[in-house]
Amino acid sequence: MAASLLRLHFHDCFVNGCDASLLLDGNSSTSEKFTPGNLNSARGYEVIDNIKTVVENTCSGVVSCADILAIAARDSVLLSGGPFWKVLLGRRDGLVANFSGSSNGLPAPFDNLNTIISKFQDVGLNLTDVVSLSGCVLSE
Repeated sequence: MAASLLRLHFHDCFVNGCDASLLLDGNSSTSEKFTPGNLNSARGYEVIDNIKTVVENTCSGVVSCADILAIAARDSVLLSGGPFWKVLLGRRDGLVANFSGSSNGLPAPFDNLNTIISKFQDVGLNLTDVVSLSGCVLSE
């Protein structure tokens, strides 16, 4: 589940910043969950829901879903033998999903390499970021 939680966080942050808008439920024309880059690809929603339930039972209304998503991604990487990094807290949860931004901006599983690179560049990321975040193997 570590890779799935990291991917969930990445997909959330890629569209409108790290606002947990990917977690918002809705229908197939409003929820980011149903866009090509997320449908049948993003997993781990139930893990985040379970963590949020435990956190809310302990300290209701204090920790945002966006912070939980960031911490869950970091901790899942750490528990899998990856590095630790400090997660700055204080994110605010988005109240509206960005279906259009997720549909058009987020790389989809069927996008070719040039399209993926272009979508990364559109949000200020470079070729190293493509390799790091999507696991692509690039050759010249």
